[in-house]
Amino acid sequence: MAHSDIPNNAHPRRRAGCLGIARDEAGRVLFVRTLYGRGLILPGGAATEGEWFDDAARREFAEETGLHVRLWALIAIDQVAADPGTGSCEGVNFVFDAGEFTEQQKADMRVPSGAVSEIADFEWVHPTEFDTHPDIAEYTARRVAQALDALKYGMWLPLLRHGRPVQPA
Repeated sequence: MAHSDIPNNAHPRRRAGCLGIARDEAGRVLFVRTLYGRGLILPGGAATEGEWFDDAARREFAEETGLHVRLWALIAIDQVAADPGTGSCEGVNFVFDAGEFTEQQKADMRVPSGAVSEIADFEWVHPTEFDTHPDIAEYTARRVAQALDALKYGMWLPLLRHGRPVQPA
């Protein structure tokens, strides 16, 4: 099917999830514990209409942790199917590198007042524990492991807007 054969109003509905992976000096990954039954997930959420994905990841990270992070690169893209059981539409998750946190950044983390109905707490989990951690879904463990491998081997993607590099903000 040619691109011109698809009417502009017939594109499928997709959610753009914008997530950040932060690590500490011990190599552990930051997860947020949600209150809505999904266990431990990466900090992040959906982009709003017209919002740049890196801006959405930064906004969501701040809304959930109280910290404003720099995003260094896009390190994974994970497409997920719709879930009729939950009503979730098909989505694409963009995973960004939020860098290595200092002890001070870790100490400064707080669940902001606007997120207390959504986020219970934070947990730092070492990659060797992803597969056996009872609160990390298998798909989340796989997503994070793949993103960490991309970081390890320097396989990140540049952040671009209309073909121009975006500087970490």
